[in-house]
Amino acid sequence: MQITVYGATGTFGRRLVAHLREREHSVIAAHRGIGVDTYASEGVTEAAEGSEVLVDCVNLMTNNRHRALDFFSRSSRSIALAAAENPGAAMVCLSIAFRPEVAASKLLGYYQAKELQERVYRRLVPADQLLMFRSTQWFELVESMTFTAGPVAFVPRMRVQALAADEAARMMAEAIDAGERGTLDVAGPEVSDFPTIAGRIAVTNADADSARGTGTRWSRVSKIVPIPLPGPMSTNGLIPDSPRLSAVTVDDWLRTH
Repeated sequence: MQITVYGATGTFGRRLVAHLREREHSVIAAHRGIGVDTYASEGVTEAAEGSEVLVDCVNLMTNNRHRALDFFSRSSRSIALAAAENPGAAMVCLSIAFRPEVAASKLLGYYQAKELQERVYRRLVPADQLLMFRSTQWFELVESMTFTAGPVAFVPRMRVQALAADEAARMMAEAIDAGERGTLDVAGPEVSDFPTIAGRIAVTNADADSARGTGTRWSRVSKIVPIPLPGPMSTNGLIPDSPRLSAVTVDDWLRTH
């Protein structure tokens, strides 16, 4: 099967491409480096030609409401229009698992934009051709959202049911192979929070660095300081009701990370 993956060099996209190729699919890895810009609608339709499945893994990490809404509305629309040029092609969108109250918060522009992205696809792509793949946060996100100052790590207090990005990509590849449609939520095996996960990362890195005689920013961390967040992100706003679960825990992930 030929599959076009937009955003193929990102955290998720490059892992998805690898899993799809392991399953012997022909993958068109579409990204700006080869002239495919979904925001500017450049090369999008051409990259979709002949593909039976189009996957939107494009992302922009920003909590600026205007910038996020503008980016995701334009990017998703350009991919949805490319799908319309391939009658019968399936469309898969990587989204985020969150409850309505999260998108309703005016402080969380990124989540409002992801909700808009979902609306664009549901409006422009027939339901029998669309899979909305909604993942919880990835373990990798904890590292990127943590600020360290010497032995202190400042971590947002987000309550999550996180999973490894590679696990999310594997589960999407399985769903594509199975021809799934509708909405699929995926999550990790445990409900936790970012400070707890950051603590596990710090301990594991400290042990590994001690054994190797090396040092990293995580191996120096001896104190985790949770940063309170407003509204539903610190309660159950990011916990899906009935997700498909990965079996890989944060400790499993750290052993191979």
